[in-house]
Amino acid sequence: MKQSIVDKAVELYELGYSSSQSVCAALAGHYGLDQETAMKMSASFGDGTSHLNGTCGAVDALVVMAGFEKGQGLLDTEDIREENYKMVRDLVGQFKKRNGSVYCYQLCEGIKCREKCVKYIQSAAEIYTDYIGLK
Repeated sequence: MKQSIVDKAVELYELGYSSSQSVCAALAGHYGLDQETAMKMSASFGDGTSHLNGTCGAVDALVVMAGFEKGQGLLDTEDIREENYKMVRDLVGQFKKRNGSVYCYQLCEGIKCREKCVKYIQSAAEIYTDYIGLK
C-alpha cells in the first residue's frame, strides 16, 4: 500500500500535475476521496504556493491530508483540532529534517526545478504513509 501511494504520487507528477496535487491525489483513495476532488482542492498549492516562493506543494499536501486523518469536523471537539495541529507539526518537521527546508525557493535553490521535485514528492508521500502506519 505504501509503495503504491508513493509510486502513484510520482506518476501523477510526471504526467504534469503539481507536487501538491500529486501527493493529495495519491492519498485520496485512502480516505474515500475521489482524485478529481483531491486535484482541485490542492491545485493552488503547487510551485511554492502558486509561484509565491512559499511552502513546497508537497509539504502543503501533508497539511491538507492531515485534515482528513485528524481534522476537526462540525461535531468534533477542540481536542481533535489540537491532535491535527500536532500531526501537522510532526509531518512538516520530518520533511524539514529529511530535506533541509520546507520552502520551495530553498529546496530548488531559486530556480524552477521539476526534476528535483520528484525527490520531495517521494519524501512527502513516504513521511505521510509512515506516519499513519501504512505498510
